[in-house]
Amino acid sequence: MPELEKLQELQDENSMHPEYRLWLTSMPTPVFPVPVLQSGIKLTNEPPRGLKANLKRTYADVSEEDYEGCTKPREYKKLLFALSYFHAAIIERRKYGAIGWNIQYQWMTSDFETSRRQLKMYLDEQELVPYAALNYLVSEANYGGRVTDDKDVRLIRAMLKRYFCPEVMNDSYRLSKLDAYYAPPEGPLADARAYIEGLPQEEDPEVFGLHPNANLAYEVATAGLLATTVLGMQPRLAGGGAGLTPDQLAQNLSREIAASMPALLDVEKAHPSTFGFSAGGQPLSLGVFVGQEIERFNALLAVMNHTLVQLDKAIQGTVVMSAQLE
Repeated sequence: MPELEKLQELQDENSMHPEYRLWLTSMPTPVFPVPVLQSGIKLTNEPPRGLKANLKRTYADVSEEDYEGCTKPREYKKLLFALSYFHAAIIERRKYGAIGWNIQYQWMTSDFETSRRQLKMYLDEQELVPYAALNYLVSEANYGGRVTDDKDVRLIRAMLKRYFCPEVMNDSYRLSKLDAYYAPPEGPLADARAYIEGLPQEEDPEVFGLHPNANLAYEVATAGLLATTVLGMQPRLAGGGAGLTPDQLAQNLSREIAASMPALLDVEKAHPSTFGFSAGGQPLSLGVFVGQEIERFNALLAVMNHTLVQLDKAIQGTVVMSAQLE
């Protein structure tokens, strides 16, 4: 790597061939030359978003020779789609946070490629389809090798067992509760790609074995991330001399809120019937309820009044700006 760095620095742009390109791929390493990294264009290869896009990406990398090169073509094509579906499903479950997986595991294309090669090898060498061996290799060795949480281990094992089973050979077998998802009938690679092209663009959470309400958590997290990103992109300084700084805006707003704050609620000023008593001498339920609410509101108003005053002083610099005030 140091020798490569020297060669790159000594290159003259005028003498360099116009078609010259240098492609580098690397695992994280501390010895990668920083100048080479700075002078290049960085590319990342991330999985597509969505089950349909993930399946399209997987089948785009499958060649005709490989697709038709197994001694058990029907079994291989069915299980290959089941494996592709499994790969896409476990990746897409990550977007649901802790509802999908307790830990965000970084599965990659290499996990799928290893499993695909083992699937083909076992089908070529075994007389019968070794479902038990394939389930163990894929869910516990290849993909499961990254899984550390015991509940996630049970989950990934249960998911694959639904896809790697003798029933998947039936064209009527569904991979989820929705009728649109199944292993397509045996046929050429073009038919499998055409079937994937016809899948829904937006998948339902039930595709991954989740309740439809799981989408609420995903949408809330997505909206929160968007809001945080937008706020983070806002300028922290005033754009011109005549404009107000963010500190001045915050100070003016805090003073406006402080001026409009109501006084503490006084129980003595309540209507006589509010805190009255029943014929048996027991306090009325309305009075008990209102009394509790007054205590809570007075506590809230006290905190707000104190915080607004302290915030005004902190912006002026007379008190320390604590993390809570900020």
